[in-house]
Amino acid sequence: METLTREMIGYWDRRAPSYTEVIRKNLEGDWDRRWADMLISRFPEERDAPLRILDIGTGPGFYAIILAERGYSVTAVDYAENMLAEARRNAGTLGERIDFRQMDAHRLEFPENSFDAIVTRNLTWNLAEPERAYREWIRVLKPGGVLLNFDANWYSYLVDEEKAEEFRRDRENTRRYGVIDHNDYAESDRMEDLSRSLPMTRQDRPRWDLDTLAALGCASVSAETELFREVWSREEQINYASTPGFLIRAVK
Repeated sequence: METLTREMIGYWDRRAPSYTEVIRKNLEGDWDRRWADMLISRFPEERDAPLRILDIGTGPGFYAIILAERGYSVTAVDYAENMLAEARRNAGTLGERIDFRQMDAHRLEFPENSFDAIVTRNLTWNLAEPERAYREWIRVLKPGGVLLNFDANWYSYLVDEEKAEEFRRDRENTRRYGVIDHNDYAESDRMEDLSRSLPMTRQDRPRWDLDTLAALGCASVSAETELFREVWSREEQINYASTPGFLIRAVK
């Protein structure tokens, strides 16, 4: 697992500059507001002090940026050094209000009960030990704290022939509708090779997530499977029709 984790970090370090372009699209127009509203409406109720938010796998910093803009106290972690560099650059002057740290999502360097909410996007699928990561995330949440994890079954088409056909259809539809094919990027074949070894590629999600978080003692767990329609652009929905995004919400 250590070798797989190192390989994944190396991949994301190399891809950091191009992945920033994806994030910049999310920051354009009204999309940042849609994402922020979606998260904030599912946070725990405000207390006397501003909520402390942990953004795990911040990548180029999208969640950290949109939440810091709205006054939240945000700590953002990522294991890939180049991703953190992109996040700091994208944050600009907001970076002074975000605590960026290089850290492994499986081994968080925070005391128990440190954060009111944890947010993460498109991370869990590429973890070598997702159950261990979930246990860590719940550990650092305060009692009553909320975990919001947006993800998808990104590489299920590698192990499911029906999904593989749907994935091929998605690629055809990007050409038919004249949008950028998000699967056409450098090292896409390498990511497929790595994903064949990742445990989440073969899991029934979000059912696996719900069962795992319940077993870890969360007070409540739920999944929203249509939310992607509100926060994904037309281009994203065409690209990812076979892998619709879902939101896991868990309360400690």
